[in-house]
Amino acid sequence: MRQFSVLTLIDAQMNHYSPAEGRVADYVLENPTTTLNLTTKQLAKQCQCSEATIIRFCQRVGINSFKELKIELAKDAHKVNTEQLPNLPVNFEDETDAVLEKVISKSMSALMNTSRLVSTSAIDAAAEAIHGAKRVFLYGAGGSSVVALDAQYKLLRIDISALFSLDSHVQMVMATNMTKDDVLFVVSTSGQTKEVIELMQIAKDKGAAVILLTQHGSSPASRLADILLTISVEEQHIRIGTMSARIAQLAIVDAMFIRLCIQKGNQVFERIIDTHNVIQKIKR
Repeated sequence: MRQFSVLTLIDAQMNHYSPAEGRVADYVLENPTTTLNLTTKQLAKQCQCSEATIIRFCQRVGINSFKELKIELAKDAHKVNTEQLPNLPVNFEDETDAVLEKVISKSMSALMNTSRLVSTSAIDAAAEAIHGAKRVFLYGAGGSSVVALDAQYKLLRIDISALFSLDSHVQMVMATNMTKDDVLFVVSTSGQTKEVIELMQIAKDKGAAVILLTQHGSSPASRLADILLTISVEEQHIRIGTMSARIAQLAIVDAMFIRLCIQKGNQVFERIIDTHNVIQKIKR
């Protein structure tokens, strides 16, 4: 099964680098083995940039230092070429076993890459904001609505007032009633959806805290968010990138929910047990 690959992550984010960082990315992708033997100063010279740019590039891909980047490059160098095959796009002639392997591989890659990018302090901040909120409003357009709905279900289980609507107009109406005591939790993979940006702006105007779950990189929505939760940028081959993005988003929601439960203390588990028992009665 496919593991974390720093080269895959670097390549997936090519549209989000500054010009200088882009030169570093191009060099590393074309010369991964050579990069292993370079110092920060030597790589900066090769890419015609400053050493500070090298450090910023490393941080852009979720790595703290150039030394750590070289460690990840060394790991990539030891992987056999066949390990890369499941990451290929789904083809119409693929058999079911190949499709399954590619989908699972891409999901695993998204999870591993996201674990490198998402800020744990942002997860804590999101959990703390929701913990202290009077109400939580949730929204996601299209496929992102599935993730927002999952977050609402989890919050309701621990007695948090969580309001969600698939209708953007209804959500806008709810947003106009937000206060500084409320939180808006938005899921938007691209961070460019018009209704999402408008909704976030309304929430900001009302003084509500805005949490955004989106892919890594600058976007109109990310610039509006108070708390930013990022997943890795995934390829969009026949929607397979969108599917893997959803898996990564659900994982972040789960992590945030568990942190929230920890902050609320032992009594929260009594509520989870109570809701579980109620559902079990329906199943009988």
